[in-house]
Amino acid sequence: MPTIPIVDAHLHLWHTSAHDWYPRLREFGAAGGRPEVADDFLLADYDLAAGTEVAGLVHVSATTAPHTYLAEGRWIDGIAATAGRPVAIVGTVDVTLPKADLLAHLEHQAASPRFRGLRVYQGLSPNTPAAETIAAWLQDRDAVFDLVAHPYDMLDWIDFLAGYPNLRVVLEHLGLPQGTAPEERTAWHNALSLAAKETPWLCKLSGLGMICPDLSWDTLEYWLESSVQLWGWRRLMFGSNMPIDTMAGSYRDLLATVDHLVGTDATDQETEFFYRTNAFDAYRLG
Repeated sequence: MPTIPIVDAHLHLWHTSAHDWYPRLREFGAAGGRPEVADDFLLADYDLAAGTEVAGLVHVSATTAPHTYLAEGRWIDGIAATAGRPVAIVGTVDVTLPKADLLAHLEHQAASPRFRGLRVYQGLSPNTPAAETIAAWLQDRDAVFDLVAHPYDMLDWIDFLAGYPNLRVVLEHLGLPQGTAPEERTAWHNALSLAAKETPWLCKLSGLGMICPDLSWDTLEYWLESSVQLWGWRRLMFGSNMPIDTMAGSYRDLLATVDHLVGTDATDQETEFFYRTNAFDAYRLG
């Protein structure tokens, strides 16, 4: 397990018993055999592995009911005051809104002192008016674009975001591999290699619980080692994707597997970059 304080650069807090902001969440969990993933997941439920100190958290919005991300941001602001550590908020926005309304929703979220950036999990494509509006707005405010890109559209995103050279981009979930079959691994590796070579982006080592059957070293070895070879420790950051990744195992399982790689491959300085500094700096948790 990590022996230094870490930042969890990607997790989702939700109070589903009180807020109907995630109408498809239980269906998603049931499809993966884990309907309980939609149960309440609050700060008290965040399963900190024994001996691991968490120095900061990045909450990423996962709302699916229309425009409830506005209320969610206010709720996170309220509970973050009791977290005992810095909490950054990565919001979202409805990309089908007219430009004036889209900008108004962005400004509403940016009023929070904990707001650090934006991600749109579905429905946003490069070279569209919504993408142009979002990228320009984030660049103007020096906020983070948590990029949801897949192997099939990675090149399009690379080309599009080249037009925003000062935009700070963090690639989510290792570029979202689409499966574990050989052809899917190859497509992922090629896309991730291209992004690493052609951009200055950072990348979250997270989300593997969405495609892998478990979080053991034997299962994750290929993905973890490939990611470090392509990106290096200075551009990778740890994210748990809890509670979603509990579909494949526990937080303890994930930390043990990731730290096996860190302990055998990373120097002390690289360990600090990966577990803390990269995310601490990107999301300004200081």
